[in-house]
Amino acid sequence: MMSPHSGRPSAKAVAEVRNERGGPRLFINGREIFPLMALSIRLLETVRGYRRAGIRILAPLIGFDEAWLGRGNFNWDPLDDYLARLQALHPEAFFLPRLHLYAPDWWKEAHPDDLVRYGLAFDPALYRIDKRFYEGGMNWSQLTDLCHASWASPTWRKDAGHLLRAYIRHLESSPLAGRVIGYQVAGGLNGEWHMIGPAFLPDYSAPMKAACGEIPSPVARMRTAEGLLRDPEKEKDVILFYQRFHEILTETLLYFARVVKEETERRILCGAFTAYLLENVMIQEAGHLAPENVLTSPDIDFIVSPYSYQHTNREGQERWESDVFDEAGNWLGRARGVGGDGGYRVLTESLRRHGKLFIVEIDPSTYLEPHKVHEGGSGHQTVEGTLRILRRDLGRMFASGNGGWLFDFGHLDPPYKAKRGWYDSPPIIHEIRRFARLGQKRPQLDIGSPAQILAVYDARSFFVTSHWKAEEPWAGMGVPHSDFFNHWFLDSQARAIHRLGSPADFLYRFDFTPQDAVRYRLILMVNTFFLDDAEAETLRKNLSGSGATVVWFFAPGFVTPQRLHRPQMERLTGFQFEILEEPGPMMIEVGADFGAGRPLVFGVKKRASPRFAVKGEEIIPLGRWIDRPEHTAFARKKEDGWTSIYVGSAPLPVEILRQLARQAGVRMWSSKPDIVTATADAVCLVATDKGKRLLHLPKAMVSAEGGPAAAEHDLDLDFGDVFVACRPTDKSKAARKSRPRSKSGLPTPFGQSKGGAEKVAVFRR
Repeated sequence: MMSPHSGRPSAKAVAEVRNERGGPRLFINGREIFPLMALSIRLLETVRGYRRAGIRILAPLIGFDEAWLGRGNFNWDPLDDYLARLQALHPEAFFLPRLHLYAPDWWKEAHPDDLVRYGLAFDPALYRIDKRFYEGGMNWSQLTDLCHASWASPTWRKDAGHLLRAYIRHLESSPLAGRVIGYQVAGGLNGEWHMIGPAFLPDYSAPMKAACGEIPSPVARMRTAEGLLRDPEKEKDVILFYQRFHEILTETLLYFARVVKEETERRILCGAFTAYLLENVMIQEAGHLAPENVLTSPDIDFIVSPYSYQHTNREGQERWESDVFDEAGNWLGRARGVGGDGGYRVLTESLRRHGKLFIVEIDPSTYLEPHKVHEGGSGHQTVEGTLRILRRDLGRMFASGNGGWLFDFGHLDPPYKAKRGWYDSPPIIHEIRRFARLGQKRPQLDIGSPAQILAVYDARSFFVTSHWKAEEPWAGMGVPHSDFFNHWFLDSQARAIHRLGSPADFLYRFDFTPQDAVRYRLILMVNTFFLDDAEAETLRKNLSGSGATVVWFFAPGFVTPQRLHRPQMERLTGFQFEILEEPGPMMIEVGADFGAGRPLVFGVKKRASPRFAVKGEEIIPLGRWIDRPEHTAFARKKEDGWTSIYVGSAPLPVEILRQLARQAGVRMWSSKPDIVTATADAVCLVATDKGKRLLHLPKAMVSAEGGPAAAEHDLDLDFGDVFVACRPTDKSKAARKSRPRSKSGLPTPFGQSKGGAEKVAVFRR
């Protein structure tokens, strides 16, 4: 096979992300490209299908275990051969390689003092690594090897940086420089910049101690002085350690990103898996809690994350089912599978504002996989179910204005048994190709957000909340290794937010502005627990006179850098509070007037403290603690030009959220609690029950199948049906009638609108 260096040098590719017309867009050689990409465990065996599906950007996995032979000693021949074979199979493809930066065995043996040291003991026999190499030199066993270089080690950064520079220079001097549009730098668990071995409390190595100072004991890290919260007067050292620890993890990632930018003269892209907040398991140890440093970095162009992996917590259901309930039995929604939201784990509105292109990893298993796995979710075992899931994933990507890639694990055996690509069949290729064509409309569409609902989060609050091991053995949660707040307030609450029937934005608190307070009608302050005086005052000032309705969860502003401070919480929200020190269930009861026509209980059975009771004569009580009915746990109050609502627990079910949204003046796009994703010029709706609904849009849009544009679409849908529409961009296409079935006999993928109040046919059998 010809090496990339054996050909004639070609003009180098130029790739950039431009933040214009509503959000980040991908340009290659000056032309905007719909950022639909693909990769596989065995890309050589699946690339033909991707090519037939119309995908032109490939993200090959590159590992260096067998290429990095010693300091300054590299053998690039196998990697050259791999990329040359890919290019031969797909000559029109551009490459966005993922480069996995791990310490090989010879490096570990040479630098024992630079390896991670753990606070908790483990049995090394249980973590014996049997190396399995795949194409591109990728060693999947390396991803879980607990013998790992400390990210605080200057020696590791320097040596791995030298490796990275050498490989980029090698490709930059080859004909492939005309096809490589950027690099994804990868490290840690699964390449996702999670610290490896978080279950054993890293990192007590000499380099980490030099960077952080004295590291708190494992007991101190796992314990909180005030139940669900840390007390800064007693635990300041732990809070400061975690803050510095996460800064170091981010500094390591950004060091490698800077190397990429230097070696390519900033001509092409650099990105990484990073900035997860929702479903960031083992969150205090695993990483990503210094997101502002990543978002403000000029060296990061794109951020990647898989979408929701949340499992079901209903007893008796398969692990791979993903229906999520609170502990009063309220169905919050479904994460994966038919009728699931496929919600993102990053705060996409913050990424948009910082000009970072978000690439969602779309990796559901399909009907081709005989092994029961979580990746597909409910209903993926049939052709119909698989196509609905892919339609949801690709429709959400299109309507969100972001990028995405398909990641095919079908050849990873064990644990999977397909022995072929998950997406390598005619019906699936047909479906992907239709979305690739739809994506060609992106340059003509405004991808700004039209949402009137905003969910606000604070990564720093996890420095002052209970440790993830406090929930061990995670009874009733459905997933292991998650903390109380991430699981119930972020992950599970997101299931209901996605089902509001109106689009919602997700934002870091540090990006919240006075303009947001005016623009958004309903603002959910989900975990803004840890604020200094200036931050709390700025929030209060931004809300003054805005007309917004703000929902404060649990303990807004209660934790300051110096102490637990109820007066700040009261100034911020406008309520007066009594602290309930005795642990009790985190469950609230609301009356029939606010519970969708019936008394409704929501929340979590966990007996926890502290809890807060609202006091005062000016409040409107909405709900009470179930074990302390004399204490108000959910209340409303008018402030100076805005409405303040306090709720002591989560997750709020969709019935209450929709009522709050209506009262706040939010435009409800769907008359049902459906999953609605939208940008200014596109929408994707996923039905969460069977029946008729009215989709009321801010502007006329046309079904992706054609027909006249209309602002109202009368839809008759089954559970899990998907409807996609966008602003007309071509009058001839907008006026055409619905397409006939394909030669394969498959129904059309998006549904076809006949406009106005007429019914819309959608895919279902």
